[in-house]
Amino acid sequence: MPFSLFHYVKIYFSQLQVASVKTDLQEVEIFDLIHPRFRTVEQYEKSLSNDGSYESQHPELFLPDRIVYLDGVMQSRRYGEASYHESLVHPAMFANPNPQYVAIIGGGEGATLREVLKHKTLKQVIMIEIDKGMVDMSRKYLPEWSYCGNIEGSTESCFDDPRVKVYYQDAIAWFIDNYSPGKERKEPNLDVIIMDAL
Repeated sequence: MPFSLFHYVKIYFSQLQVASVKTDLQEVEIFDLIHPRFRTVEQYEKSLSNDGSYESQHPELFLPDRIVYLDGVMQSRRYGEASYHESLVHPAMFANPNPQYVAIIGGGEGATLREVLKHKTLKQVIMIEIDKGMVDMSRKYLPEWSYCGNIEGSTESCFDDPRVKVYYQDAIAWFIDNYSPGKERKEPNLDVIIMDAL
Protein backbone atom coordinates (compact mmCIF):
# COMPACT_ATOMS: atom_id res chain seq x y z
CA MET A 1 0.00 0.00 0.00
CA PRO A 2 1.56 3.37 -0.99
CA PHE A 3 2.14 6.05 1.65
CA SER A 4 -0.33 8.90 1.68
CA LEU A 5 0.98 12.46 1.69
CA PHE A 6 -0.27 12.84 5.28
CA HIS A 7 1.66 9.75 6.37
CA TYR A 8 4.82 11.05 4.65
CA VAL A 9 4.52 14.46 6.35
CA LYS A 10 3.96 12.85 9.73
CA ILE A 11 7.12 10.75 9.38
CA TYR A 12 9.25 13.43 7.74
CA PHE A 13 8.57 16.30 10.15
CA SER A 14 8.46 16.35 13.92
CA GLN A 15 5.84 18.85 15.03
CA LEU A 16 4.44 19.75 18.44
CA GLN A 17 1.64 22.19 19.17
CA VAL A 18 2.91 24.48 21.92
CA ALA A 19 -0.24 26.59 22.34
CA SER A 20 -3.59 27.33 20.79
CA VAL A 21 -5.58 30.23 22.17
CA LYS A 22 -8.64 32.01 20.86
CA THR A 23 -8.33 35.65 21.88
CA ASP A 24 -11.21 38.11 21.52
CA LEU A 25 -9.97 38.92 18.00
CA GLN A 26 -8.18 35.92 16.52
CA GLU A 27 -6.90 32.40 16.96
CA VAL A 28 -3.22 32.21 17.88
CA GLU A 29 -1.44 28.89 17.35
CA ILE A 30 2.20 28.16 18.09
CA PHE A 31 4.02 25.05 16.90
CA ASP A 32 7.52 23.69 17.33
CA LEU A 33 8.76 22.02 14.15
CA ILE A 34 11.92 20.08 13.43
CA HIS A 35 12.65 19.76 9.73
CA PRO A 36 15.32 17.07 9.09
CA ARG A 37 16.89 19.12 6.31
CA PHE A 38 18.21 21.53 8.96
CA ARG A 39 18.38 19.53 12.20
CA THR A 40 17.11 16.22 13.57
CA VAL A 41 15.14 15.12 16.60
CA GLU A 42 18.21 13.18 17.69
CA GLN A 43 20.37 16.33 17.57
CA TYR A 44 17.75 18.24 19.55
CA GLU A 45 17.56 15.49 22.19
CA LYS A 46 21.37 15.41 22.40
CA SER A 47 21.41 19.19 22.89
CA LEU A 48 19.33 18.69 26.04
CA SER A 49 21.84 16.22 27.52
CA ASN A 50 24.93 17.20 29.45
CA ASP A 51 27.26 14.76 27.68
CA GLY A 52 29.87 17.27 26.48
CA SER A 53 28.89 16.82 22.84
CA TYR A 54 28.88 19.72 20.40
CA GLU A 55 25.07 19.69 20.52
CA SER A 56 24.98 19.94 24.32
CA GLN A 57 27.54 22.78 24.29
CA HIS A 58 25.50 24.74 21.71
CA PRO A 59 21.83 23.91 22.40
CA GLU A 60 20.64 27.17 20.81
CA LEU A 61 21.67 25.80 17.40
CA PHE A 62 19.39 22.78 17.68
CA LEU A 63 16.16 24.33 18.93
CA PRO A 64 13.03 23.47 16.95
CA ASP A 65 11.70 26.18 14.67
CA ARG A 66 8.89 27.89 16.60
CA ILE A 67 6.15 29.03 14.22
CA VAL A 68 3.30 31.43 15.01
CA TYR A 69 0.00 31.32 13.11
CA LEU A 70 -2.76 33.92 13.35
CA ASP A 71 -6.10 32.59 12.08
CA GLY A 72 -4.21 29.86 10.23
CA VAL A 73 -1.79 32.22 8.45
CA MET A 74 1.91 31.95 9.30
CA GLN A 75 2.98 35.19 10.98
CA SER A 76 6.46 34.61 12.32
CA ARG A 77 9.05 31.92 13.00
CA ARG A 78 12.12 31.55 15.18
CA TYR A 79 14.50 30.97 12.26
CA GLY A 80 14.26 34.09 10.15
CA GLU A 81 12.41 36.44 12.48
CA ALA A 82 15.53 38.43 13.34
CA SER A 83 16.47 39.22 9.76
CA TYR A 84 12.85 40.04 8.92
CA HIS A 85 12.44 42.44 11.85
CA GLU A 86 15.86 44.02 11.33
CA SER A 87 14.99 44.81 7.71
CA LEU A 88 11.56 46.09 8.75
CA VAL A 89 12.95 48.52 11.35
CA HIS A 90 16.47 49.70 10.66
CA PRO A 91 16.16 51.28 7.19
CA ALA A 92 13.46 53.63 8.49
CA MET A 93 15.35 54.31 11.72
CA PHE A 94 18.61 55.09 9.90
CA ALA A 95 16.81 57.25 7.32
CA ASN A 96 16.01 59.68 10.15
CA PRO A 97 19.19 61.32 11.52
CA ASN A 98 17.78 61.53 15.06
CA PRO A 99 14.80 59.22 15.66
CA GLN A 100 13.52 59.95 19.15
CA TYR A 101 9.78 59.19 19.01
CA VAL A 102 8.64 56.07 17.17
CA ALA A 103 5.28 54.36 16.74
CA ILE A 104 4.78 50.69 15.93
CA ILE A 105 1.44 49.55 14.54
CA GLY A 106 0.93 45.89 15.50
CA GLY A 107 4.02 43.90 16.39
CA GLY A 108 2.46 41.76 19.11
CA GLU A 109 5.42 39.37 19.22
CA GLY A 110 7.66 42.20 20.46
CA ALA A 111 10.43 41.67 17.88
CA THR A 112 9.85 44.99 16.10
CA LEU A 113 9.93 46.67 19.49
CA ARG A 114 13.23 44.91 20.26
CA GLU A 115 14.83 46.26 17.10
CA VAL A 116 13.59 49.82 17.68
CA LEU A 117 14.97 49.80 21.24
CA LYS A 118 18.48 49.16 19.91
CA HIS A 119 18.70 52.80 18.77
CA LYS A 120 20.39 55.04 21.35
CA THR A 121 18.63 58.24 20.20
CA LEU A 122 15.22 56.78 21.16
CA LYS A 123 13.28 58.59 23.87
CA GLN A 124 9.91 56.86 23.49
CA VAL A 125 8.35 54.12 21.43
CA ILE A 126 4.59 53.79 21.27
CA MET A 127 3.22 50.39 20.29
CA ILE A 128 -0.41 50.22 19.20
CA GLU A 129 -1.47 46.56 19.18
CA ILE A 130 -5.14 45.72 18.87
CA ASP A 131 -4.88 42.30 20.59
CA LYS A 132 -3.61 42.19 24.17
CA GLY A 133 -4.02 38.41 24.06
CA MET A 134 -1.32 38.24 21.38
CA VAL A 135 1.12 40.16 23.57
CA ASP A 136 0.28 37.95 26.56
CA MET A 137 0.89 34.82 24.44
CA SER A 138 4.16 36.28 23.18
CA ARG A 139 5.40 37.01 26.68
CA LYS A 140 4.69 33.40 27.67
CA TYR A 141 5.64 31.40 24.56
CA LEU A 142 7.93 33.71 22.53
CA PRO A 143 10.11 35.47 25.14
CA GLU A 144 13.19 35.50 22.89
CA TRP A 145 11.28 37.59 20.32
CA SER A 146 11.04 40.42 22.88
CA TYR A 147 14.27 39.83 24.81
CA CYS A 148 16.04 43.13 25.56
CA GLY A 149 18.30 42.02 28.41
CA ASN A 150 21.34 42.56 26.18
CA ILE A 151 20.43 46.18 25.33
CA GLU A 152 22.14 48.68 27.62
CA GLY A 153 19.61 50.46 29.86
CA SER A 154 16.72 48.18 28.93
CA THR A 155 14.86 45.44 30.80
CA GLU A 156 14.72 41.69 30.22
CA SER A 157 11.41 42.00 28.36
CA CYS A 158 11.21 44.79 25.80
CA PHE A 159 7.59 45.33 26.82
CA ASP A 160 8.80 46.49 30.27
CA ASP A 161 11.39 48.99 29.00
CA PRO A 162 10.65 52.43 30.56
CA ARG A 163 10.72 54.04 27.08
CA VAL A 164 7.80 51.87 25.92
CA LYS A 165 4.10 52.74 25.99
CA VAL A 166 1.73 50.03 24.76
CA TYR A 167 -1.86 50.79 23.78
CA TYR A 168 -4.28 47.94 23.17
CA GLN A 169 -6.64 49.41 20.61
CA ASP A 170 -7.25 49.89 16.92
CA ALA A 171 -4.35 51.89 15.43
CA ILE A 172 -6.51 54.02 13.11
CA ALA A 173 -8.69 55.09 16.04
CA TRP A 174 -5.58 55.80 18.11
CA PHE A 175 -4.08 58.05 15.42
CA ILE A 176 -7.41 59.88 14.93
CA ASP A 177 -7.69 60.47 18.69
CA ASN A 178 -4.11 61.73 18.96
CA TYR A 179 -3.25 63.46 15.69
CA SER A 180 -6.44 64.84 14.10
CA PRO A 181 -6.26 68.52 13.11
CA GLY A 182 -7.86 70.76 15.69
CA LYS A 183 -7.58 68.21 18.51
CA GLU A 184 -5.38 68.74 21.53
CA ARG A 185 -2.12 66.86 20.97
CA LYS A 186 -1.78 64.03 23.50
CA GLU A 187 1.38 62.44 22.11
CA PRO A 188 4.67 63.84 20.73
CA ASN A 189 5.42 64.35 17.04
CA LEU A 190 6.58 61.04 15.63
CA ASP A 191 9.88 60.67 13.80
CA VAL A 192 9.22 57.15 12.48
CA ILE A 193 6.09 55.00 12.11
CA ILE A 194 6.54 51.27 11.49
CA MET A 195 3.72 49.03 10.29
CA ASP A 196 3.96 45.45 11.56
CA ALA A 197 0.39 44.26 11.10
CA LEU A 198 -1.42 42.09 8.58
